Amino acid sequence: MRTLLLAAALALAGCQSKDAAYIDPASGAGVVSLDQINIQDFANAADGMLQSLVDSPALAGKKAKDGGAPILMVGRVRNDTAGNFDTDLLVKRMTVSVTRSGKARVAKAAGFGGAEDPAAAEARRAAALESGTSAPALIPDYTLSGKILEVRAQAGSTRQTSYVFQLSLTEVRTGLSVWEEEKQITKQGKRNAVGF
Repeated sequence: MRTLLLAAALALAGCQSKDAAYIDPASGAGVVSLDQINIQDFANAADGMLQSLVDSPALAGKKAKDGGAPILMVGRVRNDTAGNFDTDLLVKRMTVSVTRSGKARVAKAAGFGGAEDPAAAEARRAAALESGTSAPALIPDYTLSGKILEVRAQAGSTRQTSYVFQLSLTEVRTGLSVWEEEKQITKQGKRNAVGF
């Protein structure tokens, strides 16, 4: 009888849920969901793409007209996935780091009349230069834009979800893409889990 009670107590203890606790997002620990992008997915994508951007010749030694670091305008990053999330989770992590690196100064599209694409930014830039109404320091040198795509596959009971993060840096003056990067995050399993 004592053995049966001990076994029952151990079974109950094993079934209790773990109390909430803080985890280090950089450790890879956390909920891994096959159905949505997790915070660690944004972190992995942003960190990989950021290193590529900072190391790119596009920002190396470039100066704006006022002699400071070039101005990078954050444009639209489109979410083409089934999930509903704020793409600023990706972009903000990158812009904070690129600003801290001193390689660029960052401006939001709203500061430029809502222009979110290179053609609109260039039109605003040309109009400002022609009329002389805007300080050259406020005219962006580059726009950062992109999209996030989702690809799903299944074989038997195993599911796989891939998220493709694509970003482009476009020189406003010429409309040419001067840096592009793509980062893929793929998760596979039978069900959602806690990663370690």
